Amino acid sequence: MKATGVVRRIDDLGRIVIPKELRRTMRIKEGESLEIFTDGADNIVLKKYSPVQSMNDFITEYAESLYTSSKKDIIVTDNEHVIAVAGTFKKDLVGKKVSTRLEEKLQRRTTQTFEKGDSLEITESFDIKRPAILKPINVYGDVLGCIIIAGNESITDVEKTLAEFSGHFLGRYLEG
Repeated sequence: MKATGVVRRIDDLGRIVIPKELRRTMRIKEGESLEIFTDGADNIVLKKYSPVQSMNDFITEYAESLYTSSKKDIIVTDNEHVIAVAGTFKKDLVGKKVSTRLEEKLQRRTTQTFEKGDSLEITESFDIKRPAILKPINVYGDVLGCIIIAGNESITDVEKTLAEFSGHFLGRYLEG
């Protein structure tokens, strides 16, 4: 663990304040959830909670199945990391932090199409430079990630339908 040098008191209701600088560095926004773990006898660990990440195995299988049936390259992310890839994308993308540009696109909360010649930045070191469609995964009105489907020469109705279906399906599945 990395020491921050910050010490906080617990108030009479059992609360602590996470410093603004640390929240900014860790991209923790107001209203987001944190998981609480214990690590040994005297350590408490806070981790950003991602319902999409918690279903990693299911989402990986879903992406693989979608690729197998459609032969379209697939990327699934939460708001922070790449969760699953299927197709010709490199498997080492899984677990990488999404770029701030992709985060900004997610906050638009709409399906977005990228044509041939456009560049869709996924991580700081990986861009899709061919047609693609991005569909946010909405759970109870909150965007928790996205599904990205890459096309070949252009985005057709097939990619649009797969993206819309997948975004809605994963959102409903996460709602329980």
